[in-house]
Amino acid sequence: MVKIKNFKKDRMYDYPDDCMETVKINKQIRDDISKFCKSLKINKSKLIENFYKTILLRHREGNLNLTNNYVTIHVGS
Repeated sequence: MVKIKNFKKDRMYDYPDDCMETVKINKQIRDDISKFCKSLKINKSKLIENFYKTILLRHREGNLNLTNNYVTIHVGS
């Protein structure tokens, strides 16, 4: 469950089926991907969610082993 409070508007947003994930990555990579997503107007959380879904779907279908664990996804519009 994720609860986000907006202090400027005194609102609380509740997302019962969502969670926050923390990852450790190089700062330069994080900044570069942020610029990339901003320039193409890509929502990073949706990009990561689609990446996870693709991995799980390919694993369940058995296609992940056939492609030597390579995953390709469509990025952008």
